[in-house]
Amino acid sequence: MRINDLSAKLTAFGLVIAFGALIWLYTREFPVFTNTINAGRLVLGAMIAGALLAAAALYAFRKRLLPLDRHVPEIAVTVVFSALFAPLFASLLNRAGGPIVYQSFEFVSEIPYLSSNYGLLKGEKIKPTGMRLQVKEEGKLYRFQYKKQPYFPITEPGEQILLPMRKGLLGFRILQLK
Repeated sequence: MRINDLSAKLTAFGLVIAFGALIWLYTREFPVFTNTINAGRLVLGAMIAGALLAAAALYAFRKRLLPLDRHVPEIAVTVVFSALFAPLFASLLNRAGGPIVYQSFEFVSEIPYLSSNYGLLKGEKIKPTGMRLQVKEEGKLYRFQYKKQPYFPITEPGEQILLPMRKGLLGFRILQLK
């Protein structure tokens, strides 16, 4: 076995492990996206920024990528992976700092939800997976999800509640209930 073959195999193995770790991190970040106000803007902006950064990197290495028809897979993978994984890094960067501040919202409802991968088994006791909280701020309705416990079991609709919100480095607010 030549050294280059071993080096290529180790590099490929390391990249597969890194890709698996990125997917694992992404799945751990989904609850954060659910509890981020204007998460759609965060995701879309990050995808555009990721694609632009990939385009800038490809432009910087344009001489290495000539002739272009022989490097289509590398170009496509660079642009697609940059756009797909940019929201993960943007969300991690957004929640990296900022103090937790209690902000006032108008309570609408807090209802339990059930989530099951394969449905319910016959005879299985039904217990909620978590809670969905609906609140209003300045007439705009927000929905959040958390799993630990109901935080507002006796609160009436229309009452003001304080929620722990973190304003992230990118300016997007994140609910800090678990």
